[in-house]
Amino acid sequence: MKLKSVPAILMLVLVVLTFACKKEEAAAGKSEAAASQNTASESILLPEKPAAEPAVAETSSAQPLPADTAASVDGIVLKKSDLNKRVQAQMKLYQDKIPADRKSEVMKGLNKQLTEDFVMRTLLANEVKRKNISATDKEIQAAMDQIKANLPPDKNLKDFLKENNVSREDIALGVRIQKLVAMETGGKVKPTEKEVGKFYSDNKSKFTTEESVHVRHILVAIDAKDDEKVKAEKKAKIENLRRQILNGADFAEVAGKNSDCPSKENGGDLGEIKRGQTVKPFEDAAFSQEINAVGPVVSTEFGHHIVQVLGRTPAKTVGLGEVQEQISLYLEQQKQAEAFSKMMARLKKNAVIQYSKP
Repeated sequence: MKLKSVPAILMLVLVVLTFACKKEEAAAGKSEAAASQNTASESILLPEKPAAEPAVAETSSAQPLPADTAASVDGIVLKKSDLNKRVQAQMKLYQDKIPADRKSEVMKGLNKQLTEDFVMRTLLANEVKRKNISATDKEIQAAMDQIKANLPPDKNLKDFLKENNVSREDIALGVRIQKLVAMETGGKVKPTEKEVGKFYSDNKSKFTTEESVHVRHILVAIDAKDDEKVKAEKKAKIENLRRQILNGADFAEVAGKNSDCPSKENGGDLGEIKRGQTVKPFEDAAFSQEINAVGPVVSTEFGHHIVQVLGRTPAKTVGLGEVQEQISLYLEQQKQAEAFSKMMARLKKNAVIQYSKP
């Protein structure tokens, strides 16, 4: 089980506000599994801001919104023109990922999401201002250092912030919100050893790694259009390649010259595989053969294979001691998220929030 270590300074702005980035990606049709990523951009971005600060208007709950207003929070308004700029900016960012027949749907979703981002950002900014919470230069720099530490090695902090429209003011707001949430929780978010132990026990299966094998193979592909003669020729070819390897030919060289699988570029190496990742006949061979043995030809729906197991990693359960710190951080972030959610509900309840009619 991989527990993400999100810096506390970023977690606060993000529980709600910065989910916008992920939701916008989803709306644009970007559906790759996030679990395969190792970037800081997943959880540190504040929603993009309008080109200019929203104008202040004397708007009460009893009055209808002006025609050019998309939303109002305690008299602070988001103009429709500013909202449209933000929507268009996001549409441009994901234009290559949005199917033509879904553009209208995506725009509608972005419009709603960005309006909510404005509401939540405004509520939080008003609250930290009301409570006179500030951020020092030292705290802001520490937050920026944390962002930098979570970026990929090839990503420059300055460029990253520019690309994602994150300013020093955004980061300062994140620091102030961190303090706001700390006030909300009374600083009591550190989980006890008992809580950590219970989480580990309740989720033990998630801390178990499955058995895996490191394999390489050579494939002679078959086609549904192959007649009996072609089928026989292909079976003879794979058997001949196997004999060459058994007689001392280099497996990687034979794969590179003869395999019909893209893995031939790596000498047939498929890396580590787990059960359920390949078709059954191939899996049975991979998990039953001795290490380095060149097994008999295996036939699958894709063709004929020569399989060689290079290594085997047994199943293993990670001990509590190895993941205790990660679990503790995860539970701490959960408590912060819960406090943040309750605080947002209270702020919304006590605010005058208006939305323009569709």
